[in-house]
Amino acid sequence: MSLNLVSELTRLITPAIIGKIATVLGINEDLARKAIAIAIPALLAVLGNKASTAVGARAVSGAVTQADPNIFDKLTSALTGAKGDKFIESGTGALASLLGDSTLSNFTGVLAKQAGLGSVASSSLMAIAGQLALGGLAKSQQSSGLDASGLANLLGSQQDNIKAALPAGLGSLLSSAGVLGSGFAEHAGRATTDAGRAASVTASQAAVAAKSDTNWLKWLIPLALIALALWYFLGQGSRLPKTADTTTPTATPAITDLMVDGVDVGKQLTTVLDGVKSTFGTVTDVASAQAALPKLQEAVTAIDGISGMLGKLAAGQKTALAALVSASLPTIKDTASKVLAIQGVGDVAKPVVDSLIAKLEALAKPA
Repeated sequence: MSLNLVSELTRLITPAIIGKIATVLGINEDLARKAIAIAIPALLAVLGNKASTAVGARAVSGAVTQADPNIFDKLTSALTGAKGDKFIESGTGALASLLGDSTLSNFTGVLAKQAGLGSVASSSLMAIAGQLALGGLAKSQQSSGLDASGLANLLGSQQDNIKAALPAGLGSLLSSAGVLGSGFAEHAGRATTDAGRAASVTASQAAVAAKSDTNWLKWLIPLALIALALWYFLGQGSRLPKTADTTTPTATPAITDLMVDGVDVGKQLTTVLDGVKSTFGTVTDVASAQAALPKLQEAVTAIDGISGMLGKLAAGQKTALAALVSASLPTIKDTASKVLAIQGVGDVAKPVVDSLIAKLEALAKPA
């Protein structure tokens, strides 16, 4: 049986992994499962597109070589407590280094829209899925002894499986966002052309058969029907998803849209929100709460700084910023409530936590 890389990777993503991802992102398991099912083939498509040039193939091979081939066995532990923040940061860094900040931001925006995630959750999911995809490729690279060229050939050979796993229209959305190059679309075009050529050949064969038999209807009609079916299902059928791609839906506001005086406010806010969630995750008793206070106070100061920039934001940017906060606020408030419920922690951390929540709530309301 031929290798299906998408199936191999998704098979390694166990219910326990899905459950851990859902907990970290603050979403339900069904949504986490759906998002991962979209992210893995999308990442493989993007990596395959990147590896279609010699320079890109070396870059992808380098990233895969540095990835952990056993990440599927280690993921639940890697996402536990403070390690989870470092793991997500590492995944984002690896993808940004490989794809570039702009491409990664656009990619994350498309994933957020397609999966129904907030931009912060989508960014974290992309970081996690990226390490899974690279780790899965590292496993194949090691087992088969693949160099950069061999890895590129492997990804190229999987295009049909990748396209089959992508939701209808996602490939075109990624191309429109500049995440996938023309090679992916050209592959679809070649499939359509080949299907049309196959139908033409079948029709020609039908004509020859008709001439060679006095009872020509016996051959022509069945063969013509077969040719018509081939043309429709292989030719027209491959075009059907494109009808859904003629208009690009409004994407979740990208972090790069929130630049003010050279400062990426969106990225700054995302770092603060992720840091708050990670810090809350370290609090288990009074001692750890006291250790977490400096970081929470730093977050309050950072939010004050962001609030001070609101006057320089356009109306659309303020709305995007509010949406960014709103996506994380329920998780942060829920986690904060659980942290303050720990015996003795409320006495230590409540003033700072209350101030933090109030400032985030203010940011969540577009002016």
